[in-house]
Amino acid sequence: MARINKMGDSKLWLFHADEVMLDFKFDPIISYLEESEVMIRRKGDEIKTKFEEWEKKYGHDLNVPDAYDIYENEVLNYGEFPKLLNNSIFLVIYSMFESHYQELCMIVGNRIGSSLRVKDLAGGSDIELCRNYLTKVVGVNLENSNTEWSEIKKYQILRNAIAHNTGTLKKIDTDLEKFIERKSGVKLLNQTIYIEEILFLTSFIDLIKKYFMKTNSVLANHIYKK
Repeated sequence: MARINKMGDSKLWLFHADEVMLDFKFDPIISYLEESEVMIRRKGDEIKTKFEEWEKKYGHDLNVPDAYDIYENEVLNYGEFPKLLNNSIFLVIYSMFESHYQELCMIVGNRIGSSLRVKDLAGGSDIELCRNYLTKVVGVNLENSNTEWSEIKKYQILRNAIAHNTGTLKKIDTDLEKFIERKSGVKLLNQTIYIEEILFLTSFIDLIKKYFMKTNSVLANHIYKK
């Protein structure tokens, strides 16, 4: 907390949401995804080799179970790896977005000398309250990031479905359906979201960075023109 307050009293807050800071936060996530993807791929190759060796050794013997019967649990566990990885990291990325936004609002609130905090506002999700704080309390115009914000809101819907309803969407409008269709690495099946590739996650990180870069630029111009 002391570090945040110190930043809020100086121009250091300007760098809180810059590209370097955001890279510092999200690069470990991207690295973890890439390393985990390699691990999952290797596990798949390992299972394939086991199948081939078993069939080569026992495939001709009708009294011996086939390879799937022997390695069924391993195959089933392996099939869950991508879902466990992608869903959990998606929730982590979203949580980091929330916390970064809240930290930024605290820093800006300190800088302008406001006694109000995001938690003092009512109505809306955490990220909506953060945006409202900047527009209503700080008094900035964030229209330059409307495109990014609209897309982030769609990610939020998917996040809520995964966090609270095992990935099943209670309702899907045309706009959300089109968003899912054009996004790489994710699919919708029977109203349930499936994140199939880490590309969906890294594109979310890119979107977050772009949103904060635009927001920070507006904040800097607004505060330091005074």
